[in-house]
Amino acid sequence: MWVVQNPHYDKHSPRWEFHLGNEIYRTRDIPARVELIQKALVDDGRFQFTPALEHNAALIREMHPYHDDLVTICSGIADDVTELYPDLFPGEGAGFRRKPHPLWLGLYCTDAVTPLLRGTYAAAKGSVDTALTAADMLLKNPGEAVYALCRPSGHHAGPRVFGGYCYFNNSSLATEYIARATGKRVALLDIDFHHGNGSQELFWRRGDIFTASIHCDPDVEYPYYTGYRDEVGEGEGEGNNLNLPLPKSARIDDYREAISGFAAALESLQPDYLVVAAGFDTHSADPVGAFRLDTADFESIGGDLAAIGLPTLICQEGGYSLDVLGPAVRGFLSGFLGGRK
Repeated sequence: MWVVQNPHYDKHSPRWEFHLGNEIYRTRDIPARVELIQKALVDDGRFQFTPALEHNAALIREMHPYHDDLVTICSGIADDVTELYPDLFPGEGAGFRRKPHPLWLGLYCTDAVTPLLRGTYAAAKGSVDTALTAADMLLKNPGEAVYALCRPSGHHAGPRVFGGYCYFNNSSLATEYIARATGKRVALLDIDFHHGNGSQELFWRRGDIFTASIHCDPDVEYPYYTGYRDEVGEGEGEGNNLNLPLPKSARIDDYREAISGFAAALESLQPDYLVVAAGFDTHSADPVGAFRLDTADFESIGGDLAAIGLPTLICQEGGYSLDVLGPAVRGFLSGFLGGRK
C-alpha cells in the first residue's frame, strides 16, 4: 500500500488550546503524531512512502471560500511562535453589514482550539495535496488502496468555517476530486470519534456523493450541534447522508454493527469509489475519545471496510494517544490489506 506524506506537516505546531473559556491545555495535535505513524509503518514491507505533489488551490478556494483570507493572515504573522485565536464570533442573524479585518478569526473559525500560525497555511495546503496525490494514485490503480497521511486533519472544516484542529477538508476535497475526474458516484465514510460536520455540510444537497459518519452521540460529544440520525440531507441530497451515532461506552461489536449498517446502505446506492476519513481517537486510550476499542480491534475494522470491495482512499484524521496511535493505524491498514478479496 502506498503511503502519501505531507512534506509540510510540521510547519503547523501550535502549543495551546482553550476550553470552555478559561481552561488552557497543551494542544494534542502535535507533529509527533505523524512521526509515530511513520515509524510504525516504515519497517513493514507492505508500505511504500511517497511525498505529496503540489496541486492547484482552485478546488480548495471553491469549497472553502475563506481560503484567501487564511493565506493573507498566515503570511502576515511575523514569527513562528505567534498563535492567533478568535475572540469575537458573529452570531446567527447578528446583523453584520461589513466584513471586518480578517484578523477577527471568528468569521471563519468555530472554536479556540484551532489557531493560525505563520506555517498553518503551508501545512494545511500540504495536507490537501497529500489527499489529492493519493486520489490521483487511486484513479491510476483502482485495485490498490492508498493511505494519505494527512496532518492537519480536515473533517470539521466546512464551506463557511474551520475548527476542531481542521482547516481544509482533506477527505471531502479528495471525494469531490474523484467525483469530478470520473463522473461516478463516491461514498465518504467518516470513522473518527467525532462527527464529520464539515463533510456533512459540504455535501448536504448533493445527490452524487453519499456521506456517512460513525461517531460518538453528539448529545454528549463535540461537535454537539450536528451528527444526529435524523440528518439525512436536503433537496437532491435527501437520503444521501447517514449518521450512525454510538454511546460513549461503545465496544467493537457496536462498531462493527454500525459498519454493517453503512455497508447495507451502499447496496442500494451502488457507489464506485470509497473515501474513508480515518480517525483513531476511537481507541480506549485516547485522551479525547471515550469508546472502548482496543488496538487489536482496528484490524477487524479495516477488514470490514476492505470487504466492501470498492477502490478506497484512506485519509488520516484524529488520534491523539502517542502510545497507541502508530500500532492502531498499522493494525487498521493491515486489516484492510488482509480483507481485500
